[in-house]
Amino acid sequence: MPGIGSHGGKYQLSVGWRVAEANKSYFDSRVNKDFTRLWNPHEKLSIMDVTAGYAINRRTSIQASLPIVFNDFSMLYPPKGPNEGTNKSTSVRGVGDLSIFSQTWILDGKKSPRHNVALGVGLKFPTGNWRYQSLLPDETGKNFRDRTAYPPAILPGDGGLGVLVGYQAYKTFLQPRWLTNFSVFTSGNYLINPRNQNGAPSMVSSLGVPLTPNFANVLTNSVPDTYNLQAGINWRPPGVWDKPKLKGLRFRCTYNLEGLAARDLIGGNDGFRQSGYAMSFAPGLVWVKGRDIFLVDVPIIFNQHINPSQSLLPGPPGRSINGIPQPSPVNFRRQMGLVAPVALSMRYIRTF
Repeated sequence: MPGIGSHGGKYQLSVGWRVAEANKSYFDSRVNKDFTRLWNPHEKLSIMDVTAGYAINRRTSIQASLPIVFNDFSMLYPPKGPNEGTNKSTSVRGVGDLSIFSQTWILDGKKSPRHNVALGVGLKFPTGNWRYQSLLPDETGKNFRDRTAYPPAILPGDGGLGVLVGYQAYKTFLQPRWLTNFSVFTSGNYLINPRNQNGAPSMVSSLGVPLTPNFANVLTNSVPDTYNLQAGINWRPPGVWDKPKLKGLRFRCTYNLEGLAARDLIGGNDGFRQSGYAMSFAPGLVWVKGRDIFLVDVPIIFNQHINPSQSLLPGPPGRSINGIPQPSPVNFRRQMGLVAPVALSMRYIRTF
């Protein structure tokens, strides 16, 4: 982990947990007030990951990470108005997609202990269930049957074999003296998902309403690229260096960018995807005690964008012609992109 170090040992075990709740839908960078009021969506993402690492030598290491999801989503069926309709919730549980990642530090850590850059590459395997089903109604609030759970963000996997590329870097200071308690770090990852669609029926097809031609290409879920970027600073609070229980304490603050790409680097872009990004600042702290590391971050969103054209949802049936319900007019504000305003992230790391 950049800016913290490995603290020796050939083996490392890490357990992390992140939880976030969202109940507002966004259109571009604005709250989609009508959609939020009528549908009353609520999404809770609770993800634990178990990560094991092995240092091949001083510069090269490999790690495997497996997430376990405990996600929930609910909304009103049918979306008639404030507090109308029936609230139906979906719970998704299971292991996610396994990632195996190897990285190498460019510089020898013994010769350059205060700054370094690592480059890495890995694979993401589709071990999570991208067809996870739940008993759900259509948009009328009737016709309950097993359907692929939605939105895609709550599913354990995406159904694609992906390639991970990433980096991390850090720098600590000797001069000037007032900077000696500070270190800066950055890291980033990009997941390349070549698969186009995963075949799981999308939220668009699950709503069970007549569709206009523009929805013909989004009846199954897409397998999108994703990315994240982090940059931050660690600093030691004054007056703790001579206190045994506190000398390993560090405050930190990070800038985070997380996103789901509108277009993939490799492969097609068909299917239903809720592309967009979120930016956050995350105050936090790190406590190092021997070979144990405890980390807490609280990401607070300050900017978000949801692509309305790719997360568009069909409307209720229009008027009937000769007894046949017609598709409703396209409403580009009828789309769901939920963003949590704040999250909690915790991690414990142990080296052996």
